[in-house]
Formats: sequence, structure tokens, C-alpha cells
Amino acid sequence: MIITGIDTCSVHVNHRGDWTFVLVNTDEGIQGLGELNPSGSRTGSIQILRDLEEQLTGRDPRRIEHIMADFKPEPVDRATVLALGALDQALWDILGKSLGVSVAALLGGKCRNEIHLYANINRATTDRTPSGFARHAAAAVADGFDAIKLAPFDGMPGGIERAQDARDGIACMEAVREAIGSDVALLIDCHSHFTGRGGCEVFDALRDLNLYWYEEPVPDKDAEGYLMIKNHIDVPLAGGESLMYREGFWPVLDQYLMDIIMPDVTIVGGISELKKVAVMAEARNIPTAPHGPFGPVTIASGVQAMATHPEFLILEYAWGEVPWRHDLLLPSEQIVNGRIKVPDRPGLGVELNPEAVKKYRANP
Repeated sequence: MIITGIDTCSVHVNHRGDWTFVLVNTDEGIQGLGELNPSGSRTGSIQILRDLEEQLTGRDPRRIEHIMADFKPEPVDRATVLALGALDQALWDILGKSLGVSVAALLGGKCRNEIHLYANINRATTDRTPSGFARHAAAAVADGFDAIKLAPFDGMPGGIERAQDARDGIACMEAVREAIGSDVALLIDCHSHFTGRGGCEVFDALRDLNLYWYEEPVPDKDAEGYLMIKNHIDVPLAGGESLMYREGFWPVLDQYLMDIIMPDVTIVGGISELKKVAVMAEARNIPTAPHGPFGPVTIASGVQAMATHPEFLILEYAWGEVPWRHDLLLPSEQIVNGRIKVPDRPGLGVELNPEAVKKYRANP
């Protein structure tokens, strides 16, 4: 089997952007599916895939480790890593389909039959007021989710040092907790808006809300801030969504900066790196909860990888962005009570629905 070409297609989602899917074609008619991270320059990553296509044509797509090692950028370049992350997902899909087994089976077999999801309501919420967040949080709970996340400090400046300066975001968290009750897990993503001192102050203001975790209060490179906050709070400290490859996670794990790591399959380097980073963390008794509030192929990749990981915690799901999300895949994405079953179908276990892609296709 050899690669014969690479195609891409995008569907328009909303003001936050599009979902872009990568299709790797082979001479045996097997097509692999991956999803490109929507952040940064989509056109840049697509152009990189087009540049790689000539070099990949004629190569055996089942030699995943060899291909990923050959094209790993030195120094690390984000746009290239995003392109390779989508490619890696597609290659695993091809390998599974060629052997008639799921990616989970290839990675060592399932530790669980379903994956626990939390509803990230942040991207769907355009009314960024306490009542706006509360309405969407309650709607996600009505849909069966028992864990809700939001990023209430978006739009605020970075480097916040006082809880007083984050009061609007704190009010959103308070409104959501009131709306969802005490039995639903409440997660917060701070999107690195604070200093170490500010992160501690804001947590103190949120302490009575019984948070599930406290995510990325300071920038990735602020190791001192992470340690300060980790030693101050009484819930798990989570982060790492923007880190690439095992090398990106090594300082985090080596210094025990976080209680939970959140590698993103579209950023870390694909399924290959997601699994390796998770195993590195497992050696330090640190659970993995992958980031990925994007399209359904990102979820499918995360489901396959985390079904095999003993120290998996919970997986991110972009709730409520478009009503036709479930139509994009065959078979359709089915979530019941905030859980999604791990399919045993070959590869990722899903295909794009060409009719839905055509209907919602984004402008070039």
C-alpha cells in the first residue's frame, strides 16, 4: 500500500472559525481521516500538507513512526506540527482499516468501553454575561452532561494580579454554579490571564464553588507561577493544551507543575504523541484529560487513544456550537449522559458524511 495524495475539506462552524478535515488517499482505496487544529493559520497548515504531499506520495502509510520521525520539524514550528498532527491521525486510521481493527486495538486494547466527556460551553456562548453562561450551562446539563467548563475571563487583559480585576469572570462562575447545582462538576479555564499572585487570589474567590479543576491560570512558561498556585489551591491544577511533542511536556512533568495534563491531539503531534505523553505522565501518577474543543474527528481520535490509557480522566467536548454536528460523521456521533461509546469498527471508527460536508462546506 502507498499514499497517492492528500485532500482537505472544511465546514463553516461559526464566528470562531471552521473545522478542517484531512483525507489521506491510498492506492488500495483505503482513505485515512484526521482533523486539523483550527487555531492559527489554517491556510498555512494546509499549504504545508500540500508541500508534504509530494514527499509522502509513494510511501507506505502504515509506517507511521518512520514518517513522523522523518518530517518532525527542527526547530519545532507550530504550523508544521499542526499539519503533522492531522496527518498522524489519518495514518492511524489507515493502519486500523488495513488490518480490520480499531486504533484502540492497535494501541494495546481498551481499558474502558465508554469515554466520559465534559461540555465546554465557552465557544457556543456569545452572550458573555453571567446569565448567558448560566443558560448554556443549564442546557448542557439538560443534554445529559454532568461536567461543565467555561473560560469566563476571555476578553480581559493578561497579567491580572488581583481578584477584584477579574470580578466579571468570577460572577459568571457563580451564576453557572447556581444554575447547574452542586452535583454537577464545574471546571474553569483561565486561559493564562493571571500572574501567580493573581491566580491564587482568584482561586480564593472561587473556592466555595467546589471546582473540579483549575486550568491554566498562568502562561505555560511561568513555572514559578504554576508552583505557587499548585501549592496554594486545594483542587487539581490542569494545563498543557498548547504544548507540542514529548519535549514540550518534559519540563511540566519533570517539575510536577500540574496535577492533570491536557495534551491536544491536534497540537501535541497526533495520536502517536498523545499516547506517549500520556504514558510519560502515568509514570509520575499524573492523569491525562485531553484538550480538544473542536470537531467530531478530534473527539474520535481522543476516544481511541484514551480508551487504551489506564490513567485517563475526562475528555473535552465542544458543546452547542452547531445543531448539525452529529450529521458530519457516519455513523453519527452519539453521546448519552455525557458519555460516548468506544467503537470497535476499523480505524477511528467513523467516516465523513459527504452530503453534510457538501451542505456546510466553508468558502475556500
